[in-house]
Amino acid sequence: MKTTPANGSRWKLRLGSLGLGLLAPALVFGVALTVSEDLRLLYIGGATVLFCGATWVGVKSGRDWLSACLLYLPLACMFGFLVLRQLPFLWPHLLLWALVTVLGSFLLAIRLGTTTRISAVVVMLALSAWYCMSYIPDQMKRAMNHLGDGAAPAFAFQAVSDGPVPTTATPGKILVIDFFGTWCAPCIAELPEIARVRADLQQRRDIEFVVVATNSGGDTPERLRSFGRLRHITLPLGFDQAGKAHAAFGLSGFPGLVVIDRTGRVRLTREGYNSSETTFRTDLTQLLEKL
Repeated sequence: MKTTPANGSRWKLRLGSLGLGLLAPALVFGVALTVSEDLRLLYIGGATVLFCGATWVGVKSGRDWLSACLLYLPLACMFGFLVLRQLPFLWPHLLLWALVTVLGSFLLAIRLGTTTRISAVVVMLALSAWYCMSYIPDQMKRAMNHLGDGAAPAFAFQAVSDGPVPTTATPGKILVIDFFGTWCAPCIAELPEIARVRADLQQRRDIEFVVVATNSGGDTPERLRSFGRLRHITLPLGFDQAGKAHAAFGLSGFPGLVVIDRTGRVRLTREGYNSSETTFRTDLTQLLEKL
C-alpha cells in the first residue's frame, strides 16, 4: 500500500516521539545520579519530561495514542528494570507517569474548556503532591525498617579512629552500628543523618555509635581512616574484617543499620538509605529515646 503524505508525516512524528522517549530516561536518571538519589525527584523529573514531551507530541500529532505510548514506554521500562524490581511498592510511578503522558498528549489536542483543563492539571498536581509527600516516605519507612527483639550475635570490631571506639556491645549501653562503605553513595548520604541523631542525643551517655566498614568494595582500615579524616567524620570508626558481623546480623547490602539495646537484644535492623524517607532521623531518635 502506498503511504500518503499524511501517513508519512504521522510516522515521522511517531519516530520523533520515540526519540524523545529514549532521551527521557537519560535525562531523568542522569539528574537523579548527579543531583540527588531522592526517589521523589526521580518521579518529578519523569513527570516533567513526559508532560512537556507529550504536550509537544499532542500539538503536532493530535489524538495519536501510538505516539503517546512511544514517548512513555522507554522511561517506564527502564524504571521497571532498574528500580521496581527492588522497590515494587513504587508502582504508582508508572501509573502517574502514564496519566501525565495522557494529560499532556490530549490537553491541547482536543476541545476542552479552560476550566476543565485547569481542573485536570490541578487534580494531577494534587495526586503528585500526595504521592511525594505521603505515600513514598511512608512506604520507604515500612520497607527499610525491621523491628525485632532477638539476641545479638557475638562480634568484635577493630578500632580505626582515635579515641574511644565501641568494638562490641556493652551491657547497660545501647549500641548503634552503621555498616558503611567509602564507595557507597547512599552510605555517604546517610552519614550526616546519623551524626545529627548522635548530636540530638549527646546528653545520653548510655548510647554509643560506631561507623563500621568491611572488606566490601576494597575498603581497608587505612582507607576508612583516610576517608574519615578527609570528610571530617567525628563518629567513632571501626572495621569488620571479612564482613563477619555484617553477615551475622543478616545484612547483605549497604548501608546497614543495627540497634542493640542495653540487654544485648537487636531492636532494629535496616538496609539502604534514600532521602525520600523523610522521617528517618526522627524515627531513629525516638526509638533510641524509648530503649
